[in-house]
Amino acid sequence: MNTQKKLFLLPYRFQTIGGIIAVIGFLVSIVPQFFGIDGNLSTLCLIYGMLAVALGLFMFGFSREKQEDEFTLYLRTSSALRALLIVFALQFVLKLVVSILEYKQVFGEFGMKTLNEFVDSITSLGAVFILYLIMYKVRLRRYNHLALDTQEEAYEE
Repeated sequence: MNTQKKLFLLPYRFQTIGGIIAVIGFLVSIVPQFFGIDGNLSTLCLIYGMLAVALGLFMFGFSREKQEDEFTLYLRTSSALRALLIVFALQFVLKLVVSILEYKQVFGEFGMKTLNEFVDSITSLGAVFILYLIMYKVRLRRYNHLALDTQEEAYEE
């Protein structure tokens, strides 16, 4: 079964393009804070920067590898599943802690609102995607490193 025809992925060169776009978008979003720019320009830089980061990470995450096979498909799907499970478990635990803190009235109303927003931001869909990217790339690099070591050992014998 040829999985490459069933899985839509961008060409390999989009990894580099996506990485560059993500870095530039991140820099555009933080530059106004370093130069003390306030107002509409700062908001526009933040919006366009975050859109560029999202687009760049999308291109980086959904582009082919140099050698795309069934194992890379397995790594993609298992990394996505693990990222979903980790973020949902984290969300459950954090929401439980926030509910307990709210019941005990540890923080004021503003503090609870801020804490809820923080929990929502770290357990968002973007967090799942970034965790997926990290897990997939680390596991792929580890696999490629182990495969290279095995080939070198076989060559030496």
